[in-house]
Amino acid sequence: MIIGIDVGGTNTDAAIVSDEIKTIKLSNDVGIGGILKEISKMADLKTEKVVVSTSWPLNLIISKFSEYQTLSLVIPGPGLNYSEYGVILKGYINHRGDVAEEIEEEEVERVVKENKFDNVAISSKFSVRNSYIEDRIYGIVKKFVDSKKVACSHFAGGMNFPARINTTIVNAKIKETVHNLTELIKGYAGDFYYFKGDGGIVPYQIVLENPSELYNSSPAAVALGAKYLTGEKDALVIDIGGTSTDFVEIVDGMPRIVEGIDIAGRKTLIRCVDSFSIPFGGDSLVDNSKLRPTSGKSIAFGGKDFTLTDALNCAGHEIGDYRASRAVECDAESVIEQYVSVVASTVENIGCKKLIGTGYLAPYFIPEIARRVGVEHIIPEHYESANAVGVAVSKISLTLYARIDTEKGFSAYNGSVEDCPFRVGSLPDDEQILEVVTEKVVEIARKFGATDEEVGNVRAIYFNSFTVVRGGMKRGIIADVIVQIEPGIRYE
Repeated sequence: MIIGIDVGGTNTDAAIVSDEIKTIKLSNDVGIGGILKEISKMADLKTEKVVVSTSWPLNLIISKFSEYQTLSLVIPGPGLNYSEYGVILKGYINHRGDVAEEIEEEEVERVVKENKFDNVAISSKFSVRNSYIEDRIYGIVKKFVDSKKVACSHFAGGMNFPARINTTIVNAKIKETVHNLTELIKGYAGDFYYFKGDGGIVPYQIVLENPSELYNSSPAAVALGAKYLTGEKDALVIDIGGTSTDFVEIVDGMPRIVEGIDIAGRKTLIRCVDSFSIPFGGDSLVDNSKLRPTSGKSIAFGGKDFTLTDALNCAGHEIGDYRASRAVECDAESVIEQYVSVVASTVENIGCKKLIGTGYLAPYFIPEIARRVGVEHIIPEHYESANAVGVAVSKISLTLYARIDTEKGFSAYNGSVEDCPFRVGSLPDDEQILEVVTEKVVEIARKFGATDEEVGNVRAIYFNSFTVVRGGMKRGIIADVIVQIEPGIRYE
Protein backbone atom coordinates (compact mmCIF):
# COMPACT_ATOMS: atom_id res chain seq x y z
CA MET A 1 0.00 0.00 0.00
CA ILE A 2 1.21 3.50 -0.90
CA ILE A 3 -0.33 6.79 0.20
CA GLY A 4 -0.02 9.81 -2.06
CA ILE A 5 -0.90 13.29 -0.82
CA ASP A 6 -1.03 16.47 -2.93
CA VAL A 7 -1.45 19.78 -1.09
CA GLY A 8 -2.97 22.29 -3.49
CA GLY A 9 -3.89 25.94 -3.12
CA THR A 10 -7.49 25.22 -2.05
CA ASN A 11 -7.82 21.50 -1.34
CA THR A 12 -5.63 18.56 -0.39
CA ASP A 13 -6.12 15.26 -2.20
CA ALA A 14 -5.02 11.85 -0.98
CA ALA A 15 -4.92 8.49 -2.73
CA ILE A 16 -4.41 5.10 -1.13
CA VAL A 17 -3.16 2.74 -3.81
CA SER A 18 -3.00 -1.04 -3.32
CA ASP A 19 -5.10 -3.64 -5.14
CA GLU A 20 -7.63 -0.87 -5.55
CA ILE A 21 -7.54 2.93 -5.35
CA LYS A 22 -9.28 4.97 -2.67
CA THR A 23 -9.26 8.76 -2.81
CA ILE A 24 -10.23 11.59 -0.50
CA LYS A 25 -10.46 15.37 -0.98
CA LEU A 26 -10.38 17.79 1.93
CA SER A 27 -10.42 21.56 2.22
CA ASN A 28 -7.17 23.17 3.34
CA ASP A 29 -9.23 25.03 5.93
CA VAL A 30 -8.72 22.12 8.32
CA GLY A 31 -4.93 22.46 8.05
CA ILE A 32 -2.30 19.88 7.18
CA GLY A 33 -2.59 18.32 10.61
CA GLY A 34 -6.34 17.85 10.25
CA ILE A 35 -5.89 16.35 6.80
CA LEU A 36 -3.29 13.87 8.05
CA LYS A 37 -5.58 12.90 10.93
CA GLU A 38 -8.39 12.16 8.47
CA ILE A 39 -6.14 10.08 6.22
CA SER A 40 -4.84 8.14 9.23
CA LYS A 41 -8.40 6.86 9.77
CA MET A 42 -8.12 5.06 6.41
CA ALA A 43 -4.50 3.85 6.60
CA ASP A 44 -1.62 3.59 9.05
CA LEU A 45 0.67 6.47 8.09
CA LYS A 46 3.43 5.17 10.37
CA THR A 47 3.85 1.84 8.60
CA GLU A 48 2.84 2.51 4.99
CA LYS A 49 4.88 4.36 2.36
CA VAL A 50 3.82 8.00 2.28
CA VAL A 51 4.63 10.48 -0.52
CA VAL A 52 3.72 14.18 -0.31
CA SER A 53 3.51 16.72 -3.12
CA THR A 54 3.16 20.43 -2.46
CA SER A 55 4.02 23.59 -4.38
CA TRP A 56 2.51 26.01 -1.88
CA PRO A 57 5.72 26.92 0.05
CA LEU A 58 7.32 28.08 -3.20
CA ASN A 59 4.16 29.74 -4.47
CA LEU A 60 3.89 31.65 -1.17
CA ILE A 61 7.49 32.86 -1.28
CA ILE A 62 7.37 33.77 -4.98
CA SER A 63 4.34 35.98 -4.34
CA LYS A 64 6.29 37.78 -1.58
CA PHE A 65 9.83 37.29 -2.89
CA SER A 66 11.23 40.69 -1.93
CA GLU A 67 9.60 40.63 1.51
CA TYR A 68 11.89 37.85 2.73
CA GLN A 69 15.36 39.43 2.92
CA THR A 70 18.20 37.06 2.06
CA LEU A 71 21.83 37.61 3.05
CA SER A 72 23.62 36.08 0.07
CA LEU A 73 27.23 35.16 0.90
CA VAL A 74 29.20 34.57 -2.28
CA ILE A 75 32.68 33.03 -2.44
CA PRO A 76 33.71 33.23 -6.11
CA GLY A 77 37.48 33.37 -5.79
CA PRO A 78 39.54 35.37 -8.32
CA GLY A 79 38.10 36.29 -11.69
CA LEU A 80 34.70 37.76 -12.51
CA ASN A 81 32.87 40.27 -10.34
CA TYR A 82 29.92 38.64 -8.56
CA SER A 83 29.08 41.55 -6.24
CA GLU A 84 25.60 41.89 -7.76
CA TYR A 85 24.77 38.44 -6.36
CA GLY A 86 25.63 39.20 -2.73
CA VAL A 87 28.37 39.97 -0.22
CA ILE A 88 31.74 38.71 -1.45
CA LEU A 89 33.84 36.76 1.07
CA LYS A 90 37.43 35.58 1.03
CA GLY A 91 38.20 31.92 0.37
CA TYR A 92 38.45 29.81 -2.75
CA ILE A 93 37.95 26.28 -3.97
CA ASN A 94 39.65 25.96 -7.35
CA HIS A 95 38.41 24.05 -10.39
CA ARG A 96 40.23 20.90 -9.21
CA GLY A 97 38.38 20.91 -5.90
CA ASP A 98 41.44 22.06 -3.93
CA VAL A 99 41.24 24.58 -1.09
CA ALA A 100 43.26 27.38 -2.71
CA GLU A 101 42.43 30.02 -0.08
CA GLU A 102 40.99 29.67 3.41
CA ILE A 103 38.11 31.79 4.66
CA GLU A 104 38.48 34.42 7.38
CA GLU A 105 36.20 33.51 10.26
CA GLU A 106 36.20 37.09 11.61
CA GLU A 107 35.03 38.40 8.24
CA VAL A 108 32.09 35.98 8.15
CA GLU A 109 31.03 36.89 11.69
CA ARG A 110 31.30 40.63 10.96
CA VAL A 111 29.13 40.39 7.82
CA VAL A 112 26.45 38.39 9.65
CA LYS A 113 26.38 40.87 12.55
CA GLU A 114 26.28 43.97 10.33
CA ASN A 115 23.39 42.93 8.09
CA LYS A 116 19.65 42.59 8.63
CA PHE A 117 18.07 39.55 7.00
CA ASP A 118 15.51 36.78 7.32
CA ASN A 119 17.66 33.95 5.91
CA VAL A 120 21.13 33.22 4.54
CA ALA A 121 22.36 31.72 1.24
CA ILE A 122 25.97 30.46 1.00
CA SER A 123 27.42 29.94 -2.49
CA SER A 124 31.01 28.94 -3.27
CA LYS A 125 31.97 28.71 -6.94
CA PHE A 126 33.27 25.14 -7.14
CA SER A 127 31.43 23.73 -4.12
CA VAL A 128 29.95 20.90 -6.18
CA ARG A 129 33.53 19.58 -6.40
CA ASN A 130 34.33 20.25 -2.74
CA SER A 131 31.86 21.67 -0.22
CA TYR A 132 34.58 22.40 2.39
CA ILE A 133 34.32 26.22 2.31
CA GLU A 134 30.51 26.24 2.33
CA ASP A 135 30.53 23.79 5.23
CA ARG A 136 32.94 26.00 7.20
CA ILE A 137 30.92 29.16 6.62
CA TYR A 138 27.71 27.29 7.47
CA GLY A 139 29.25 26.24 10.79
CA ILE A 140 30.00 29.88 11.61
CA VAL A 141 26.67 31.31 10.43
CA LYS A 142 24.55 28.85 12.40
CA LYS A 143 26.06 30.24 15.62
CA PHE A 144 23.96 33.34 14.93
CA VAL A 145 21.12 32.01 12.73
CA ASP A 146 18.81 29.00 13.01
CA SER A 147 20.07 26.33 10.60
CA LYS A 148 16.55 26.11 9.13
CA LYS A 149 17.18 29.54 7.61
CA VAL A 150 20.56 28.75 6.00
CA ALA A 151 21.00 27.16 2.55
CA CYS A 152 24.23 25.97 0.89
CA SER A 153 24.66 25.86 -2.89
CA HIS A 154 26.34 22.46 -3.27
CA PHE A 155 23.02 20.79 -2.48
CA ALA A 156 21.52 22.45 -5.57
CA GLY A 157 24.22 20.97 -7.84
CA GLY A 158 25.12 22.22 -11.31
CA MET A 159 28.21 24.12 -12.47
CA ASN A 160 26.39 27.25 -13.67
CA PHE A 161 27.45 29.46 -10.77
CA PRO A 162 25.05 32.41 -11.23
CA ALA A 163 22.09 30.02 -11.59
CA ARG A 164 23.28 28.06 -8.55
CA ILE A 165 23.48 31.27 -6.49
CA ASN A 166 19.92 32.15 -7.51
CA THR A 167 18.68 28.65 -6.69
CA THR A 168 20.34 28.85 -3.28
CA ILE A 169 18.65 32.19 -2.58
CA VAL A 170 15.28 30.59 -3.40
CA ASN A 171 16.14 27.65 -1.13
CA ALA A 172 17.09 30.00 1.70
CA LYS A 173 13.75 31.80 1.47
CA ILE A 174 11.63 28.63 1.68
CA LYS A 175 13.83 26.31 3.75
CA GLU A 176 12.28 27.14 7.13
CA THR A 177 8.74 26.71 5.80
CA VAL A 178 9.60 23.32 4.30
CA HIS A 179 11.37 22.28 7.52
CA ASN A 180 8.30 23.12 9.59
CA LEU A 181 6.01 21.31 7.15
CA THR A 182 8.31 18.29 7.25
CA GLU A 183 8.28 18.13 11.05
CA LEU A 184 4.48 18.30 11.01
CA ILE A 185 4.20 15.46 8.50
CA LYS A 186 6.77 13.35 10.36
CA GLY A 187 4.62 13.63 13.47
CA TYR A 188 1.97 11.59 11.67
CA ALA A 189 3.87 9.59 9.06
CA GLY A 190 7.42 9.11 10.33
CA ASP A 191 9.84 8.85 7.42
CA PHE A 192 8.24 9.82 4.11
CA TYR A 193 9.05 11.02 0.60
CA TYR A 194 8.47 14.26 -1.24
CA PHE A 195 7.30 14.39 -4.86
CA LYS A 196 9.47 16.60 -7.09
CA GLY A 197 8.55 18.91 -9.91
CA ASP A 198 10.14 16.58 -12.48
CA GLY A 199 7.84 13.69 -11.59
CA GLY A 200 10.07 11.66 -9.27
CA ILE A 201 10.09 11.15 -5.52
CA VAL A 202 12.96 11.69 -3.09
CA PRO A 203 13.46 11.17 0.66
CA TYR A 204 12.43 14.22 2.64
CA GLN A 205 16.04 14.65 3.85
CA ILE A 206 17.12 15.66 0.33
CA VAL A 207 14.33 18.22 -0.08
CA LEU A 208 15.20 19.81 3.27
CA GLU A 209 18.52 20.93 1.75
CA ASN A 210 17.21 21.66 -1.76
CA PRO A 211 13.52 22.56 -1.31
CA SER A 212 13.26 24.20 -4.73
CA GLU A 213 12.85 20.65 -6.07
CA LEU A 214 9.20 20.99 -5.04
CA TYR A 215 8.57 23.62 -7.73
CA ASN A 216 5.69 22.67 -10.06
CA SER A 217 5.17 19.36 -8.28
CA SER A 218 1.37 19.53 -8.52
CA PRO A 219 1.26 19.73 -12.36
CA ALA A 220 3.80 16.89 -12.49
CA ALA A 221 1.62 14.83 -10.17
CA VAL A 222 -1.55 15.29 -12.16
CA ALA A 223 0.23 14.41 -15.42
CA LEU A 224 1.53 11.11 -14.04
CA GLY A 225 -1.81 10.37 -12.41
CA ALA A 226 -3.62 10.95 -15.71
CA LYS A 227 -1.16 8.69 -17.51
CA TYR A 228 -1.56 5.95 -14.90
CA LEU A 229 -5.36 6.09 -14.83
CA THR A 230 -5.86 6.19 -18.62
CA GLY A 231 -2.80 4.49 -20.11
CA GLU A 232 -2.59 7.32 -22.64
CA LYS A 233 0.95 8.16 -23.74
CA ASP A 234 0.23 11.31 -25.76
CA ALA A 235 -2.38 13.79 -24.58
CA LEU A 236 -2.96 17.19 -23.03
CA VAL A 237 -4.00 17.06 -19.39
CA ILE A 238 -6.30 19.84 -18.18
CA ASP A 239 -6.50 19.98 -14.39
CA ILE A 240 -9.29 22.22 -13.10
CA GLY A 241 -8.44 23.20 -9.54
CA GLY A 242 -9.85 25.72 -7.14
CA THR A 243 -7.54 28.65 -7.87
CA SER A 244 -6.23 27.83 -11.34
CA THR A 245 -6.45 25.54 -14.34
CA ASP A 246 -3.21 23.77 -15.32
CA PHE A 247 -2.24 22.41 -18.73
CA VAL A 248 0.43 19.69 -19.00
CA GLU A 249 1.40 17.76 -22.12
CA ILE A 250 2.16 14.04 -21.92
CA VAL A 251 4.57 12.95 -24.66
CA ASP A 252 5.53 9.29 -25.00
CA GLY A 253 4.21 8.55 -21.54
CA MET A 254 5.91 11.35 -19.60
CA PRO A 255 5.29 15.08 -19.14
CA ARG A 256 7.61 17.47 -20.95
CA ILE A 257 10.53 18.69 -18.84
CA VAL A 258 12.00 22.20 -18.85
CA GLU A 259 15.40 23.20 -17.42
CA GLY A 260 16.49 26.42 -15.73
CA ILE A 261 13.21 27.95 -14.56
CA ASP A 262 13.16 31.72 -13.93
CA ILE A 263 11.91 32.74 -10.49
CA ALA A 264 11.39 36.43 -9.71
CA GLY A 265 13.43 37.28 -12.80
CA ARG A 266 16.35 35.06 -11.76
CA LYS A 267 17.47 32.06 -13.77
CA THR A 268 17.82 28.98 -11.55
CA LEU A 269 18.86 25.35 -11.81
CA ILE A 270 15.31 24.14 -11.17
CA ARG A 271 14.20 21.29 -13.44
CA CYS A 272 10.49 20.54 -13.62
CA VAL A 273 7.57 19.68 -15.89
CA ASP A 274 6.67 22.22 -18.54
CA SER A 275 3.20 23.42 -17.65
CA PHE A 276 0.96 26.39 -18.29
CA SER A 277 -1.68 27.86 -15.99
CA ILE A 278 -4.53 30.32 -16.22
CA PRO A 279 -5.78 32.02 -13.03
CA PHE A 280 -9.30 30.63 -13.20
CA GLY A 281 -10.73 27.66 -11.34
CA GLY A 282 -13.74 26.52 -9.40
CA ASP A 283 -13.21 29.15 -6.69
CA SER A 284 -12.72 32.07 -9.09
CA LEU A 285 -14.90 35.00 -8.10
CA VAL A 286 -17.82 36.18 -10.22
CA ASP A 287 -18.62 39.89 -10.08
CA ASN A 288 -21.54 41.28 -12.07
CA SER A 289 -21.54 38.10 -14.16
CA LYS A 290 -17.83 38.59 -14.97
CA LEU A 291 -15.27 35.93 -14.12
CA ARG A 292 -12.35 37.37 -12.12
CA PRO A 293 -8.78 35.99 -11.71
CA THR A 294 -9.04 36.00 -7.92
CA SER A 295 -10.31 33.28 -5.62
CA GLY A 296 -12.66 33.04 -2.69
CA LYS A 297 -14.70 30.34 -0.98
CA SER A 298 -17.74 29.14 -2.89
CA ILE A 299 -21.19 29.53 -1.41
CA ALA A 300 -21.77 25.92 -2.42
CA PHE A 301 -19.09 24.86 0.07
CA GLY A 302 -20.01 27.09 2.98
CA GLY A 303 -18.30 30.28 1.90
CA LYS A 304 -19.65 33.76 1.19
CA ASP A 305 -18.25 34.28 -2.31
CA PHE A 306 -20.13 33.65 -5.54
CA THR A 307 -17.77 31.67 -7.76
CA LEU A 308 -17.56 29.68 -10.97
CA THR A 309 -18.76 26.62 -9.04
CA ASP A 310 -21.84 28.53 -7.91
CA ALA A 311 -22.48 29.61 -11.50
CA LEU A 312 -22.55 25.94 -12.52
CA ASN A 313 -25.22 25.34 -9.87
CA CYS A 314 -27.26 28.24 -11.21
CA ALA A 315 -27.04 26.61 -14.64
CA GLY A 316 -28.74 23.48 -13.29
CA HIS A 317 -25.93 21.39 -11.81
CA GLU A 318 -25.90 20.11 -8.25
CA ILE A 319 -22.48 20.64 -6.64
CA GLY A 320 -22.31 20.93 -2.86
CA ASP A 321 -25.08 23.10 -1.42
CA TYR A 322 -26.48 23.98 -4.85
CA ARG A 323 -29.64 25.57 -3.41
CA ALA A 324 -27.53 28.19 -1.60
CA SER A 325 -25.80 29.03 -4.87
CA ARG A 326 -29.10 29.55 -6.65
CA ALA A 327 -30.15 32.18 -4.13
CA VAL A 328 -27.85 34.61 -5.98
CA GLU A 329 -28.93 36.08 -9.31
CA CYS A 330 -26.36 35.61 -12.04
CA ASP A 331 -26.09 35.22 -15.80
CA ALA A 332 -24.64 31.74 -15.27
CA GLU A 333 -24.44 30.81 -18.93
CA SER A 334 -22.35 33.90 -19.64
CA VAL A 335 -19.93 33.08 -16.81
CA ILE A 336 -19.56 29.48 -17.97
CA GLU A 337 -19.01 30.65 -21.54
CA GLN A 338 -16.20 32.96 -20.39
CA TYR A 339 -14.36 30.08 -18.75
CA VAL A 340 -14.92 27.59 -21.59
CA SER A 341 -13.78 30.12 -24.19
CA VAL A 342 -10.52 30.88 -22.35
CA VAL A 343 -9.68 27.20 -21.86
CA ALA A 344 -10.63 26.21 -25.42
CA SER A 345 -8.48 29.03 -26.81
CA THR A 346 -5.55 27.86 -24.68
CA VAL A 347 -5.95 24.28 -25.91
CA GLU A 348 -5.98 25.45 -29.52
CA ASN A 349 -2.77 27.43 -28.95
CA ILE A 350 -1.02 24.44 -27.37
CA GLY A 351 -2.39 21.89 -29.85
CA CYS A 352 -3.28 18.27 -29.14
CA LYS A 353 -5.25 15.28 -30.41
CA LYS A 354 -6.72 14.17 -27.09
CA LEU A 355 -7.67 15.77 -23.78
CA ILE A 356 -7.59 14.16 -20.34
CA GLY A 357 -9.74 16.03 -17.85
CA THR A 358 -8.91 16.02 -14.14
CA GLY A 359 -9.95 18.05 -11.13
CA TYR A 360 -13.35 18.08 -9.46
CA LEU A 361 -15.03 20.16 -12.19
CA ALA A 362 -13.70 18.16 -15.15
CA PRO A 363 -17.03 16.47 -16.05
CA TYR A 364 -18.77 19.84 -16.22
CA PHE A 365 -16.34 21.50 -18.66
CA ILE A 366 -14.08 19.06 -20.50
CA PRO A 367 -16.70 17.54 -22.87
CA GLU A 368 -17.72 20.97 -24.18
CA ILE A 369 -14.11 22.17 -24.45
CA ALA A 370 -13.14 19.04 -26.41
CA ARG A 371 -16.16 19.47 -28.70
CA ARG A 372 -15.23 23.05 -29.52
CA VAL A 373 -11.61 22.21 -30.22
CA GLY A 374 -12.56 19.08 -32.18
CA VAL A 375 -10.57 16.49 -30.24
CA GLU A 376 -11.30 13.35 -28.23
CA HIS A 377 -11.47 13.50 -24.44
CA ILE A 378 -11.22 11.17 -21.47
CA ILE A 379 -12.34 11.76 -17.90
CA PRO A 380 -10.85 8.85 -15.94
CA GLU A 381 -12.03 7.23 -12.77
CA HIS A 382 -10.64 9.15 -9.77
CA TYR A 383 -10.39 12.23 -11.99
CA GLU A 384 -11.01 14.49 -9.00
CA SER A 385 -7.84 13.23 -7.25
CA ALA A 386 -5.63 12.22 -10.18
CA ASN A 387 -2.87 14.37 -8.69
CA ALA A 388 -2.71 12.26 -5.52
CA VAL A 389 -2.77 9.06 -7.58
CA GLY A 390 0.21 10.34 -9.58
CA VAL A 391 2.11 11.03 -6.36
CA ALA A 392 1.43 7.53 -5.05
CA VAL A 393 2.50 5.58 -8.15
CA SER A 394 5.71 7.52 -8.91
CA LYS A 395 9.16 6.11 -8.26
CA ILE A 396 12.35 7.36 -6.63
CA SER A 397 14.45 9.68 -8.79
CA LEU A 398 17.88 10.92 -7.68
CA THR A 399 20.44 13.08 -9.46
CA LEU A 400 24.15 12.74 -8.66
CA TYR A 401 26.89 15.20 -9.63
CA ALA A 402 30.23 13.39 -9.62
CA ARG A 403 33.85 14.51 -10.03
CA ILE A 404 36.49 11.79 -10.46
CA ASP A 405 40.17 12.83 -10.34
CA THR A 406 42.61 9.92 -10.50
CA GLU A 407 45.66 12.18 -10.64
CA LYS A 408 44.94 13.64 -7.20
CA GLY A 409 43.18 10.49 -6.00
CA PHE A 410 39.83 11.88 -4.90
CA SER A 411 36.19 11.91 -5.90
CA ALA A 412 33.32 14.23 -5.00
CA TYR A 413 29.62 13.37 -5.04
CA ASN A 414 27.32 16.40 -4.79
CA GLY A 415 30.25 18.23 -3.19
CA SER A 416 31.06 15.57 -0.60
CA VAL A 417 34.70 14.48 -1.01
CA GLU A 418 35.61 10.79 -0.80
CA ASP A 419 38.54 8.56 -1.71
CA CYS A 420 38.88 7.90 -5.43
CA PRO A 421 37.32 4.60 -6.53
CA PHE A 422 40.29 4.08 -8.89
CA ARG A 423 44.00 3.73 -8.18
CA VAL A 424 45.94 7.02 -8.11
CA GLY A 425 47.42 7.68 -11.55
CA SER A 426 45.20 5.11 -13.26
CA LEU A 427 43.50 5.70 -16.61
CA PRO A 428 39.98 4.23 -16.44
CA ASP A 429 37.94 4.42 -19.61
CA ASP A 430 34.60 6.21 -19.93
CA GLU A 431 32.55 3.06 -19.40
CA GLN A 432 34.37 2.24 -16.15
CA ILE A 433 33.86 5.75 -14.82
CA LEU A 434 30.17 5.75 -15.73
CA GLU A 435 29.73 2.34 -14.12
CA VAL A 436 31.23 3.56 -10.82
CA VAL A 437 29.07 6.69 -10.72
CA THR A 438 25.97 4.68 -11.62
CA GLU A 439 26.70 2.24 -8.79
CA LYS A 440 27.06 5.20 -6.43
CA VAL A 441 23.67 6.73 -7.22
CA VAL A 442 22.05 3.28 -6.93
CA GLU A 443 23.76 2.77 -3.57
CA ILE A 444 22.37 6.08 -2.29
CA ALA A 445 18.88 5.27 -3.58
CA ARG A 446 18.89 1.87 -1.90
CA LYS A 447 19.76 3.46 1.44
CA PHE A 448 16.48 5.35 1.12
CA GLY A 449 14.44 2.26 0.29
CA ALA A 450 14.48 2.18 -3.52
CA THR A 451 13.47 -1.13 -5.08
CA ASP A 452 15.25 -3.03 -7.85
CA GLU A 453 12.65 -1.80 -10.33
CA GLU A 454 13.15 1.84 -9.31
CA VAL A 455 16.94 1.85 -9.69
CA GLY A 456 16.94 -0.04 -12.95
CA ASN A 457 16.80 3.00 -15.22
CA VAL A 458 19.86 5.24 -14.69
CA ARG A 459 20.95 7.56 -17.48
CA ALA A 460 23.92 9.89 -17.92
CA ILE A 461 22.73 13.49 -18.26
CA TYR A 462 26.26 14.83 -18.74
CA PHE A 463 29.69 13.24 -19.25
CA ASN A 464 33.07 14.82 -19.88
CA SER A 465 36.52 13.33 -19.23
CA PHE A 466 40.07 14.08 -20.26
CA THR A 467 43.56 12.77 -19.59
CA VAL A 468 45.94 14.83 -17.45
CA VAL A 469 49.36 15.02 -19.12
CA ARG A 470 52.41 16.46 -17.37
CA GLY A 471 55.99 16.29 -18.66
CA GLY A 472 54.83 14.19 -21.56
CA MET A 473 53.44 11.53 -19.19
CA LYS A 474 49.81 10.58 -18.60
CA ARG A 475 49.17 11.27 -14.91
CA GLY A 476 45.49 10.40 -14.58
CA ILE A 477 41.91 11.10 -15.64
CA ILE A 478 39.56 13.91 -14.64
CA ALA A 479 35.86 13.28 -15.28
CA ASP A 480 32.69 15.25 -14.58
CA VAL A 481 29.56 13.13 -14.65
CA ILE A 482 25.89 13.76 -13.91
CA VAL A 483 23.64 10.71 -13.68
CA GLN A 484 19.98 10.41 -12.82
CA ILE A 485 17.64 7.65 -11.80
CA GLU A 486 14.88 8.73 -14.14
CA PRO A 487 11.47 9.72 -12.80
CA GLY A 488 8.40 7.83 -13.88
CA ILE A 489 5.64 5.46 -12.80
CA ARG A 490 6.58 2.64 -10.48
CA TYR A 491 4.22 0.11 -12.02
CA GLU A 492 1.58 0.09 -14.71
